[in-house]
Amino acid sequence: MAETIQENEYVKIAYYYYKIGMTQDEIAKKMAMSRQRVNRIIKRCLETGIVTITIRENENTNVELEARLEESTGLNEVVVTGSEAQDINDALGAAAAAYLERLLKDSDIVGFSRGRALSHLVSSLHPVGRKNLTVTQLVGGLNAEETSTNSDNIVRDSALILKARPCFMYAPIIVENKQLRDSMLSQNFFSQVYDTMKQCTVAMVGIGSFSDQMNLVPKKFMFDDEYRALREQKAVGEICTHYFDANGTVIKSGINERVFAIDYDSYMKIPVRVGIAGGSDKLQAMVGAIKGRLINVLITDLNTAMEVQKAFG
Repeated sequence: MAETIQENEYVKIAYYYYKIGMTQDEIAKKMAMSRQRVNRIIKRCLETGIVTITIRENENTNVELEARLEESTGLNEVVVTGSEAQDINDALGAAAAAYLERLLKDSDIVGFSRGRALSHLVSSLHPVGRKNLTVTQLVGGLNAEETSTNSDNIVRDSALILKARPCFMYAPIIVENKQLRDSMLSQNFFSQVYDTMKQCTVAMVGIGSFSDQMNLVPKKFMFDDEYRALREQKAVGEICTHYFDANGTVIKSGINERVFAIDYDSYMKIPVRVGIAGGSDKLQAMVGAIKGRLINVLITDLNTAMEVQKAFG
């Protein structure tokens, strides 16, 4: 009899809490008991199976895989696209835009690198109604046929959508020598740009693989000794011109003395560092970026996410 009375009490509290939506304080007052007791009973209802919670996933969500990846990699968050878009960058861009819209708050400073996935991000972006936003380049520009993938265009277009203040670098991604780069950096304009980059609260970055085609700094712009150093030290990927090996250790090659990009230490201080990449050709680079903590949020496609999970056991 006592057990039946207790179970009835538990069921009633569960009904009030989960079905009606009463707060624990309201239930405590209604049933003349302490809030602490209500809390204990609610926990007990879950433990005994009086209450079971079912999360309904549809075919386009990958919540379980995302949670496993977060646990195995130590990333703060993983977003796995469920889209079957013909162009993987369409799906990555849409997922990254939705993530950024959810994340943004007043006075955020968002830094962008460059690449196709980020270009698609901007194409999928919607106004968010946040105040005092700033968007800035994290790397210089690159003369290329695909101008939409350049960081300056990404910043310009995202600023229009988000009604944010744009911060442009107005500089190439790489120059001939350190002296020229340092001379330009000594100008007040560039120091202001770098100050803005260093205050970023969010970084949205592509993850480049180390190949002749995929480098942010193409091989044709590298000196032979720089490229040799990267090969000898087994570079697998790059973020914001910072090349790294399979363990995410950044490689010193001399390139960073000639580039216009956020420095490594300042980049690593950005609270939210979102890596956006997918495809088997990016797998090694993505795993290295995760191991080196160059990113703490990953947005990728389903097939690549499963391969990343294998890499981390």
